[in-house]
Amino acid sequence: MSVQVAIGIRTEIEVDRMSPEEAEAVSQLVRQIIFSPEYDNQWARREEMARYLPSRLIESVQNDPDSVLVAKNGDEIIGFCLSEYEEGVIWLAWFGVDPQRRGHGVGSALLSVLERTVHPRGCHKIWCDTLTTNEASHAVLARRGYSRICILRNHWYGQDTILWEKFVD
Repeated sequence: MSVQVAIGIRTEIEVDRMSPEEAEAVSQLVRQIIFSPEYDNQWARREEMARYLPSRLIESVQNDPDSVLVAKNGDEIIGFCLSEYEEGVIWLAWFGVDPQRRGHGVGSALLSVLERTVHPRGCHKIWCDTLTTNEASHAVLARRGYSRICILRNHWYGQDTILWEKFVD
């Protein structure tokens, strides 16, 4: 499910399923984002990084080819979207964009492609959570039509989170 999206006057990206050869680069970008100052909870960093080692990403796409989507500018991976099938819905675990590429629609393009995978995966909606402090993700999710469900205090790794959902027609 490859999609090309224009994100600027001279920039086009391609969003597609991750190939096994891209797992190392995707894992490195995940690590860069998880270890950014916005996510300063050491407990969360340690456990989340263990989930997104290259071998685990490859295993994920072997089980569900749409579970790891990548945004590329040429051969450079500039964004990712990690999701899982869970009892008839899709859990959007993480989406992230290289900090130097933010603000140009890459996150929205990743979510757009993810939304196209919902029905083929036998689902009807996507749900996710964000830290209450992650305003950048809040903005992208709201623009894409996701609705806030609630705020959970002292939740994942002792952090405050917002639950989101989007029903996909």
